[in-house]
Amino acid sequence: MREDCEAIQPLMSGYLDHELSDDNRERLEGHLRSCKTCREEFERMKRLINAASGLEVEPPPEEVWDTFIEGVYNRIERQTGWLVVILGAAALAAWGIYVFLTEPWGSVLEKLLVATPVVGLAVVFVSILRERLFVAKTDRYSKEVKR
Repeated sequence: MREDCEAIQPLMSGYLDHELSDDNRERLEGHLRSCKTCREEFERMKRLINAASGLEVEPPPEEVWDTFIEGVYNRIERQTGWLVVILGAAALAAWGIYVFLTEPWGSVLEKLLVATPVVGLAVVFVSILRERLFVAKTDRYSKEVKR
């Protein structure tokens, strides 16, 4: 495509939308007379706009909008709730770790015996969470299932 053609491409949309100034309209029309490639592209765009303008889309009933808005609010509320739960759990865990390490309630062996299953559960949880997040990104069917 020539450099002139690249400069003309944006003018085609403006012409079809009746947004061009007289100078730009004349510039486009002159270019279209001399350039077969741009003229063919312009005709394809005109056919597409004519076909699309004949389409009639019926708006959905009010019940659809009501359930849509309700669904958006539910998702926002749940995401906010989960965020608060996660932040609270993280703060509680950090405080628990601090108290666990600084309080002189038992020997090092006793603290290790208490901490070992907790660390094991945390490793399993992180592993499952990581796997679920990875699968959610790549699973092409998860977006099609209504839950």
